[in-house]
Amino acid sequence: MNDFLKYFFRFVVIMAVQLLLFEHLNLGTYLYPMPYILFLLLFPSAYPSWQLMLWGFAFGMGLDVLSTGITGLHTASLVMLGALRNGMIKLIAVKGDFDDLSVPGFRSFGFARFTLFVLMSVALHHLVYFNLESFSFYLFWQTLARLVSSLILNVFLILLFKRTFFEHRR
Repeated sequence: MNDFLKYFFRFVVIMAVQLLLFEHLNLGTYLYPMPYILFLLLFPSAYPSWQLMLWGFAFGMGLDVLSTGITGLHTASLVMLGALRNGMIKLIAVKGDFDDLSVPGFRSFGFARFTLFVLMSVALHHLVYFNLESFSFYLFWQTLARLVSSLILNVFLILLFKRTFFEHRR
């Protein structure tokens, strides 16, 4: 299948799941499920940052337009993640671990390094998202609690979804 069509299909499916399922889950003030971050993590390791930023912009704008909330939060956090994802891969990867066309995952990184990669990616996304959402230090501790609790939830969801749906078993 053409790569663009594969990514576009993932785009539509992950956005539909986020909008139809996770946006309507009420888990309280401190837990906000955002497993859509996995969308940017499923691109090959050597995918250009500018294209990741474009995909992140399109995905974020779609979420911002179709969901309720402050417009631009999803877009800004996904564009930032798209810009810095390849740098995080270079920090974690060991030379010779994988080829440039492989997708970061449990097979190419191993469990510990892939979990660290997901943790760093979700932390970056959440740092931008929750700081822009609060846009002040007035509720610093509440924002920090939301960031940490959502970080734990989303890292777990992303690892679960990656292992269940996107890791090919041999």
